[in-house]
Amino acid sequence: MIDYDQKTLRSIFGKPILPIIPITLPEVSFKARQLAGKLSISGVQPKLSVRLDGNELLPVVQDGQFILKPQTEGFSELPQNEYLCMQMGKKFGINTADCILLELVDGSPAYLVKRFDRAGKGQKSKKLHCEDMQQILGGRDKYSGSHEQIAKAILEYCTFAPLELQRLFDLIIFNFVIGNGDAHKKNFSLLTKDGHISLSPAYDLVSSRTVLPEETEELALTIGGRKKRLSRHDFENFAEHIKLSSDYTYKKFSRLISLQDEFCRMITASTLTETLKNRFTVIITRRLDRLKNN
Repeated sequence: MIDYDQKTLRSIFGKPILPIIPITLPEVSFKARQLAGKLSISGVQPKLSVRLDGNELLPVVQDGQFILKPQTEGFSELPQNEYLCMQMGKKFGINTADCILLELVDGSPAYLVKRFDRAGKGQKSKKLHCEDMQQILGGRDKYSGSHEQIAKAILEYCTFAPLELQRLFDLIIFNFVIGNGDAHKKNFSLLTKDGHISLSPAYDLVSSRTVLPEETEELALTIGGRKKRLSRHDFENFAEHIKLSSDYTYKKFSRLISLQDEFCRMITASTLTETLKNRFTVIITRRLDRLKNN
């Protein structure tokens, strides 16, 4: 278990406590099935909407403050993987959803993310308007479409579109570097808050390539019509297409490349097994090398 400081715990839970999750891994799947059709959270991995009640995180049908994602049989060490990638994204400067890695009562790891589409506390909390790009753009499925289409939607709907396009660019090159080949349209959302429409905090950042080494596509959505064999040139062309300055893109590439040693240290210090640590380190190193060469 990671030893969290009080500031981290207070920012997520509103008080410096490490809550108990009084359910086991098999019970998560059971309760997820039990609540099926009543929650707006979907996906292959069993997930639960939970609320802090005293010192416990309890499953709820409505008004959940957090989403709980436990270990899954299909993908090895996914909670540890996602938590690590979210922390790496934060280090790069991406606005990420507040999250934490906890344990269920049986000791199995679980990833907990605080909902960003809620405002206020307790009974006075309200749901903010949030739509993902699958809802906005449509299409046959969440993997159909391009990053250019997402950029176009940002231009059309966001209050300060140039800023949000910069954030989109940062997120795309970060996903490439960590080997996230599963960042589909439902992983990009527009959030309305205080009268402003913007990209939501980043979520579901995970190194799918670490879990699925046979994965061939480097991005889930196309960029310049491509999903694999990508180079720095492809991302520079995208940046030019969305009218980002060359100074901005150069600065972001340089910053990301400069974090290589820090990312490797974070991987080494993580709770992943040695096999996945080594695999993830190789992915990071090779992807950053490709961004160093034009």
